[in-house]
Amino acid sequence: MIIISAMTKNRVIGSGDGMPWDIPAEYQQYLDFTAGQTIIMGRKSIEIFGPDLTTDHAVVLTRSGEVDVEIADGCTMEIADSLDQAISLAESHGKTVFCGGGANVYEQALPKAEAMYLSVIKGAYHGDTHFPEFDQADWQIAEEQDHPEFHFYRYVRA
Repeated sequence: MIIISAMTKNRVIGSGDGMPWDIPAEYQQYLDFTAGQTIIMGRKSIEIFGPDLTTDHAVVLTRSGEVDVEIADGCTMEIADSLDQAISLAESHGKTVFCGGGANVYEQALPKAEAMYLSVIKGAYHGDTHFPEFDQADWQIAEEQDHPEFHFYRYVRA
């Protein structure tokens, strides 16, 4: 499983019901990585991103068992009540499995992920949701790209 996220230098990933920035190049990169693959997301995240998904399949992690969201045409959706169940459902599709958040899902996924695709947004943005802390010693940078509005890192587990 690959964690994929955009965050500020102080790990902000969200503000209210969305992201505090609008950076089309970074968002397009996210859509390109996940296109045709399977993504695991929490209920709040799928409600925000669902109509834009380029994935073939989404697995929604929710305690309530309910999701009220329209997803992109061609994308199917399943519901799981634990990360282990979500991973099992996601892997059954034979595609690359991405974890697309939110914060609680990222925190659960960190020990299980084999890679992370993290975009660090340049500039100061404030928010109320943060990417969890992780031990840099557990990861090594396999790729770096500098873009005008963000810096991209591909981490692999050390």
